[in-house]
Amino acid sequence: MTEPEGSTPRVLATSALKGARVGNFAGEDLGKVDDLVVDVATGRLGYVVVSIGGFLGIGDKLFAVPWELFTVRVEDHQFLLDIEKQMLQDAPAFERSKWPDMSDGAWAETIHSHYAQKPYWNSDVTQAGDYTGDDRLDKPDRDRL
Repeated sequence: MTEPEGSTPRVLATSALKGARVGNFAGEDLGKVDDLVVDVATGRLGYVVVSIGGFLGIGDKLFAVPWELFTVRVEDHQFLLDIEKQMLQDAPAFERSKWPDMSDGAWAETIHSHYAQKPYWNSDVTQAGDYTGDDRLDKPDRDRL
């Protein structure tokens, strides 16, 4: 997302985001932000790691969710996902002590396919912020019709 020309960028420290509640637009509580994963080559935020269940970080399940799926309500310190709770619960999970290799292409494909999203590195938005299409994987391939 690019800011309008002349506007001040909205920025937050990651420490302000960690622990923020994650919900959906249906009002369901989905968990909390456990961590943020940055693509160091591009400087882009790749994933938000959402924690579900457990107590004080013990016994919880972690889920990497593509950043593009989130809407952030800065004033409420809340992250919103436009997905049903079951979709998150059915996503590939991992344990706090056994993080996946998030740079592995096969792993990334599994995550993005689960959420029916193109990876940001194959996005329909250019580096300049120009929109060139639709980032959903479920759209029809008009070239084949």
